[in-house]
Amino acid sequence: MLVRTQLLILSAALLFSHNIFAAHALPEFTAKYAVESYGMKLAIARYQLSYTETGYKFTQNTELYGFASMFRDDTVNAVSYVDDVNGTLLLQKHNYIQTGKEKNKNEDISIQWHNANGAMAGTISGIVRGKKIKLQVTTPVWEVLSFQLPLMLEANKEKKVYPYHAIIQGEVDTYNFDLTSQEEIRFADKSYQALHVVRKDPNKDRQLHLWLVPELHNMPVLIENYRDGKKHSRMRLESVQFNAGKILREIEIATDDDF
Repeated sequence: MLVRTQLLILSAALLFSHNIFAAHALPEFTAKYAVESYGMKLAIARYQLSYTETGYKFTQNTELYGFASMFRDDTVNAVSYVDDVNGTLLLQKHNYIQTGKEKNKNEDISIQWHNANGAMAGTISGIVRGKKIKLQVTTPVWEVLSFQLPLMLEANKEKKVYPYHAIIQGEVDTYNFDLTSQEEIRFADKSYQALHVVRKDPNKDRQLHLWLVPELHNMPVLIENYRDGKKHSRMRLESVQFNAGKILREIEIATDDDF
């Protein structure tokens, strides 16, 4: 039930950074999403961003919900550490653990960054799906959890294309998001203008759609995955809290404070 693309908050994609990112430019937050497929809520995904002395810690926990939990016990637990290094966000560590019947998708990687002839370079090492990896990169690189942070910082209505570098399944590739439109979207009984960005897989008939709300620090309110021209799954924001402030939640869900 839990596929890699549901990690997003999104999922599949990733990014470079400009030297415009400062530590703590994003607020701390806790968010909860409903993971849905075929009109049914199958899982709950919780995300938490917290500050560290050098940048951010970003965690994600997903577990099956309701009817789906009666037949499987899949869970996803992931954590990424991102540091601000001289004004640039750099991924330092990422750990991903998935339980359940699917084959091993676990990852445990770290990146050692150094200055090479005035430019930043990094060595990625670790274990991905049971295999050792060691890769060299010359640009910031992300994965399916941490990419959300620079995207939240960078997205705006004036920028149309977002090219990102990502490590996916042990390989580094370039992913592109395109801003396709600005659309009205409702959340917590209020209307917002959202940035609709889309990533199209150049090799498969798959698309990832995100609706980012600038008024909510570019938090993704809705994420949809399409395969072969059909909607495969989506993630819908149920509640979010920024900097321990007021909890914003969809009015139709239970009014508990459990994130």
